[in-house]
Amino acid sequence: MVFGRITEAVSDLKETLRRLFQDPPSHAVQLGPLAIRPRGIAPLAAAPRLPAFQLSVNSVTAPLEVRAILTEAPVRFQGQLRAEAGWARWASGAKVCEMPVFGAGGQHRMEVPPLPRRPPSHRVEAETFRALSRSFREGFAPPRVRGGAPALPLSAVRDGLDVVLGLPIAIQGQDVQTLPKAQWMRYSLQLVKSTGENIRNLEVLGLYRLPSRGVADMRHDAKTGRLLVALNREATGVSRQPFLLARRRDDRTLVSCFLEEG
Repeated sequence: MVFGRITEAVSDLKETLRRLFQDPPSHAVQLGPLAIRPRGIAPLAAAPRLPAFQLSVNSVTAPLEVRAILTEAPVRFQGQLRAEAGWARWASGAKVCEMPVFGAGGQHRMEVPPLPRRPPSHRVEAETFRALSRSFREGFAPPRVRGGAPALPLSAVRDGLDVVLGLPIAIQGQDVQTLPKAQWMRYSLQLVKSTGENIRNLEVLGLYRLPSRGVADMRHDAKTGRLLVALNREATGVSRQPFLLARRRDDRTLVSCFLEEG
């Protein structure tokens, strides 16, 4: 029985090594001759479309008769006789207005004095730009002293670790194709040893870094390749270890194991 298990493990290892170092399969494809089939295009035809316009002439008679109407308005002319008594005083030599300013001999001759060769200058002090200084002897008041307790107040602590750990954490996985072949071979042997499954029946989904303790629930997102993990208090201060997640090909169930880093 022991030799049978050893033989099966050796055969699995042999199959794993053969699948790792074998060449990718290639198939020949027969390409037939490319045939281009010409297709004709229907000729363009112009179809005139005229709107149905119809002109009609209608005769219309308008009343162009102009009638003149004579109307007599009550117009009455009335004459008034008015007399002005002031015109009779001009014959006695009356004066209407005398202007002594514009009379003959009433003006005086004015002379313009000669301009000086040097204009006189006067010194004026600018009162606006004078600086005034005032001295004050005002003492400073003594500082006020206030007493207080040197002890710091107690900080408010709320127990919210369970709420934070209850939220799902998205962890992006590492592509196993980028790992060295020797390291991937060691990880695949640990997966087979921990789960007891055949490597041919497993499909590896990703390599993640998870806490070794305190993982309450996990769910794999197939679209993004991330792993949604819910933790509890046991995950506080725990180091992360590589976690390998795989899926069975026959019943599509998930298998996983923590890996040991050598």
